[in-house]
Amino acid sequence: MNRRAVLTQLGLLAAGGAGVWLLRERLAWPAPEVAFAGGAETTGWMALPEPGGLVELPARVGGREIRAVLDSGAQYSAIDTGLATELALPQASPVPMLAFGVSGQPSVTRSVRLDLDLGAMRLTALRAATLDLHPLSRLTRRPFSMLLGRDLLRAVVADIDFPRARAAFWRTSAWSPGADWRAATVRAGTAAALMAEVQVEAAAPIDVMVDTGATGALALSEKAATQAGLLAGREVRSGRSVTLGGVSQDRMVRASEVRFAGHPFKGVDVQIFAPAVQGPIPDGLLGLGILRRFRVALDHARGRMFLMGPYDMPARRTRRVRITPTPGLAAED
Repeated sequence: MNRRAVLTQLGLLAAGGAGVWLLRERLAWPAPEVAFAGGAETTGWMALPEPGGLVELPARVGGREIRAVLDSGAQYSAIDTGLATELALPQASPVPMLAFGVSGQPSVTRSVRLDLDLGAMRLTALRAATLDLHPLSRLTRRPFSMLLGRDLLRAVVADIDFPRARAAFWRTSAWSPGADWRAATVRAGTAAALMAEVQVEAAAPIDVMVDTGATGALALSEKAATQAGLLAGREVRSGRSVTLGGVSQDRMVRASEVRFAGHPFKGVDVQIFAPAVQGPIPDGLLGLGILRRFRVALDHARGRMFLMGPYDMPARRTRRVRITPTPGLAAED
């Protein structure tokens, strides 16, 4: 399959998603130390490449300029294996990890330690899994070398203004919602994931993971899609998706309505995936296809999410690349 064919046949989601998961909670993964330039409490606004796109930010590690994607679907941060080798980053732990994608086979990896500059914020002693991000990042318009996961998001509040294509990070103790913010109904899931309630047509509400690494609107497991009535008597399309587990063929259906945070979204494409065997994959993922209509504040440390909007979105550049969630991690003996 040539590159052009891949670009036009990919499935629904993007850079991250199934998360970085630990089979044994006793495996320690320390939070990074966070400091802001000049003793400030925030980075201030940083520009994103386009409205409603991935939360992609310029960063620097080991003197190298890179691009990093903020991925609330990933329990921990990850760096491309090739880049970690080039920079000779020190190993953080001898314990091997299993990286799970939404589907496909897991892969074995380890973790390294690094310091990262992200605008006016410096992360010291950040631990990151080493993963082959090339199959995912090379299919995006702007390849990236790192995923920043919930280990970072537990240490800061992320204010992501998708319609205006900008983002800022705050010290957790310094941020509080103003009068314009509205609290979303979420709960703290496994490993500090934020689980939001969505309703597909007239079915019972479903808890899905808030995933800023997914470009699609909604992805559901086969079980959740069946319970929502999405596999009964409607057109089913197919589309290729790419994860660390390889290329897979997923089903796509159109839901007449999906409700989130009290707002109806009409004509939503839903990806239906077969979860990886033994992978700790959630029932569903709520991605940028819906989140991009809002300004979103993620407060993982306190299990909260706040919203402004939804807003009408400005026109986006044509983007044919859609790839599924990257990986989660689990400790292995």
